[in-house]
Amino acid sequence: MKGDPILQEGSRGAAVVELQQLLTKAGFSVGSADGIFGAKTEAAVMAFQRAHQLVADGIVGSLTWARLRAPVVVASGLRAKIVSEANWGIANAAGIHYQQVRPIDGLNARHKMPLNIDCSGFVTLCYKWAGAPDPNGLDYNGQGYTGTLLSYLTPVSSSQVKPGDLVLWHRGGVGEHVSLVLEPGSDPLLVSHGAESGPYTVRFSASNRSHAGASVAWLNLPAVDAARGRPMPEAPQARQARAQQATGKTDPATEETLLPEPGSVPVTH
Repeated sequence: MKGDPILQEGSRGAAVVELQQLLTKAGFSVGSADGIFGAKTEAAVMAFQRAHQLVADGIVGSLTWARLRAPVVVASGLRAKIVSEANWGIANAAGIHYQQVRPIDGLNARHKMPLNIDCSGFVTLCYKWAGAPDPNGLDYNGQGYTGTLLSYLTPVSSSQVKPGDLVLWHRGGVGEHVSLVLEPGSDPLLVSHGAESGPYTVRFSASNRSHAGASVAWLNLPAVDAARGRPMPEAPQARQARAQQATGKTDPATEETLLPEPGSVPVTH
């Protein structure tokens, strides 16, 4: 908006209060909106900028103001919490490393740092920490990978995708990579942990190019939109078979060569 001040660490006043309120509304908490642009506000600004393909310099200029005020698809309920956990991952990427570890690291220790996780483990953590049912259908037993996500979740069309849903690449039904949807649309904004530099934001089109030839599945957990967030009843035999299938299975990094979106700043570990 014309006339907005340029803000950076050390700034104070009503404009900083507005900035802090907009960041919190967007899912990037700064604590209290005290009008003081300190280290927490700077970290939130940089995380927001990375999430929206802006230069992550911590300086709030016209482009950052415009993106903060842009209308977005507002997530609510469990979806908002899942997206918030994904945004936490973006903001703390320096302490999150790509490792194929089972049981899933951090499952019972919210915001554990450092965190050693693969792509399927990361999206599972977002659901667990948000209080949603296990997207693998395993009651958070520490297992789960792209194969269980693909077999348990409900396929939807790309036009039906909402914040918090998943997009999964597979070849002949064998999972390759999974990302979480932050913002739907013609080219959804995703949070991906497909390499050591993750979690990072990436447009679907860019990620899809790095998985050329793979099939794409847009996936939804119906219980996320249910009043109590409870999964539908399932035959015990089906869960047992899936648990046996998942034991020890992990997902390798597949996006080491992914080119960042213009203006994005890769995280240095």
